[in-house]
Amino acid sequence: MDDTVKQDLWRYALGRWQDKAFEQACLTLQDTYQVPVSLLLCGLWLAASGKQPDALVGRRVAEVAEQFEVDYLRPLRAVRRKAGEDVRLPEFKRQLQQVELEGERWLLTTLPSLCDNLLPAGEQVDPMGWMLVLVPELAQCEGLQGALNALVELKVQS
Repeated sequence: MDDTVKQDLWRYALGRWQDKAFEQACLTLQDTYQVPVSLLLCGLWLAASGKQPDALVGRRVAEVAEQFEVDYLRPLRAVRRKAGEDVRLPEFKRQLQQVELEGERWLLTTLPSLCDNLLPAGEQVDPMGWMLVLVPELAQCEGLQGALNALVELKVQS
């Protein structure tokens, strides 16, 4: 996969993150249900790109994203939030935010390589199809389902 395609998910993420309602919906899913934001962004991007949901690819994407989240992003986020509570450490908090953002960028430019073999659907793809593949707990948790529905219903702002 060439670098332009790898950057597409990152650019998509940056564009969607400009919408404060979208950002808040993602952070709620992250903080309340421990759903990695990268999974949400990847699923929405794949649907918007017209890629047919695929359970095997979805499991691989979810495994990579969740492991990176557990190993690196959650610990960084915890330290950043703790530093944010200390008025003496605003620069330290800012630097941690930069490292966390770089981790997110790395992940969002890595995940597309796991999706190389996906076939185009030939029709519009319902983002909930990807959400079910990437976040299978959705089928068993009413609160998670409602939060994901709210996220998916947010339209891309032009």
